[in-house]
Amino acid sequence: MQRPLLKYRILPTARIGIDEVRSYIVRTFGWETWRETSAHLQETINHIRQFPESGHVPPELDGFIDERFRQAISGKNRIIYQVKDGTLYVHLVADTRRDLQALLQRIVLRLM
Repeated sequence: MQRPLLKYRILPTARIGIDEVRSYIVRTFGWETWRETSAHLQETINHIRQFPESGHVPPELDGFIDERFRQAISGKNRIIYQVKDGTLYVHLVADTRRDLQALLQRIVLRLM
C-alpha cells in the first residue's frame, strides 16, 4: 500500500531558484531539456512528499536555527526542503554546482 503524499508548498525563494534554473537551461540547452528537467524536479518533489526522511541534511545547514532542513538531488539540481506540521516546504531549488552559502546570503539580502 502506498503512503499518502504530504501537502506541499513551493516558497517564493524556491520559485526564484526554479526561474533561474529554467532561464539557464533554456538559454544553454533549449526548451526540451527544460521540460525534461522540470518533469524530473516534479518527480523528485513527489518522492519527497511520500518519503520525506529520504533526503539528507546538507552540511551547510546542519543545525541551522534548530530546524531540520534536508536536501534531495534531482539531476544536477538540489532541492532544500523542510517538513513542518505535516506539510513539505520547498525552500530552495538550485544547481548543485552553486555555492550554497553564497546563494543563501544573496537570498537573505534580497529579503531585507
